Amino acid sequence: MRPHPKSKFLRRLSLACLLLVSAFSLRAESRWIEGISQPLERITVSSPVEEIVEKVHVSEGDVVEAGQVLAELLSSQERLEVDRLDVLIEKAEADYKATADLVAERIESQDKLAEAMTALKSLRIEREIAESQVQERIIRSPVSGIVVFRLKDPGEAIGRVEPLFEVINSDQLKLQFFMSAADLPALRVGDEATVQFPIVKPGESYFATLQFIDPQIDSRSGLFRVRYVLDNVESAVKPGARVQVKLDLED
Repeated sequence: MRPHPKSKFLRRLSLACLLLVSAFSLRAESRWIEGISQPLERITVSSPVEEIVEKVHVSEGDVVEAGQVLAELLSSQERLEVDRLDVLIEKAEADYKATADLVAERIESQDKLAEAMTALKSLRIEREIAESQVQERIIRSPVSGIVVFRLKDPGEAIGRVEPLFEVINSDQLKLQFFMSAADLPALRVGDEATVQFPIVKPGESYFATLQFIDPQIDSRSGLFRVRYVLDNVESAVKPGARVQVKLDLED
């Protein structure tokens, strides 16, 4: 007995619906979310004092180490003050020694020795202050990285806390995404996820670690911020590139 045409149609329709639901379920298990990459460290190096730029030792694009001298501000007066205090300290040390000898011979009192020690300590403190004023005119990089902006040249004046350089460390990238509240159950700090850079590294995949989940959801958009960290030493992706993260919703 041949099946009724209507029954045959219903079976085909049911099979098509089942395939459609299955396909949708597979697609729903994971999806790609777009975000932006940034260097983990981006430091603006500023001047602590108002002064004239005397020397600049680096240019844009130079690789620098933490503590490396980037520039020097005019410091001739401060250095002379250090030299002056060195002379005074030398004399004060001699006076203290002479007074100590006289006290030992019971020619001078202990009070005189204490006065000599106080004068010596005071001069040493003044020298430390003068030396710190010299050092704050030597501008050093706080991190290892690449100089991306050089904002002053020798001879130019610079104000207090005015930027001199920008240095980035791109050995690690922070990858920032905005996700919906429905994605929250699939996220755990410390988990790894597959990321891709479709424009600058097409066809290549990397693993990034989930570092931060914003505890607050934006009430208007329903989105929250998520940050992954990628070891960028080998992948050498330029910061700012568009990035995609694969979110496995089956978890």
